[in-house]
Amino acid sequence: MRLLTVVNGALVVGSMASAVIGLVKPSLLLPGGEVSVGLELYAARALPLGAAVLYALSGRAKPELLLPMLTVAGIVQAVDVVIGLRQGVPGMVVGGSVSAVVHLASAWILHTRQRPAPAAA
Repeated sequence: MRLLTVVNGALVVGSMASAVIGLVKPSLLLPGGEVSVGLELYAARALPLGAAVLYALSGRAKPELLLPMLTVAGIVQAVDVVIGLRQGVPGMVVGGSVSAVVHLASAWILHTRQRPAPAAA
């Protein structure tokens, strides 16, 4: 589980860094390189969500917070993939795809480990 924590954390930090880079120097990430309302909304969502997921991963939060945070992060990344496809942003498609798969797979693993074992007859 430690490896999943590190990988999820790295992906979240990458997403947050992309949001900041997109605001500061959009030409590094976007075709056309202009800050748009969509990019500002992406950053406004990516930064607090990323901070919340990092907090949940840190172990300082209640353990039951991690499963919903990873699930939400995975769904948000999957939506980012769709947005990246529609707007022609390959980095958003690739990064979002990897992040979505890792976050959702981690949530599934966590879910299966949290389920109580069936009672023996």
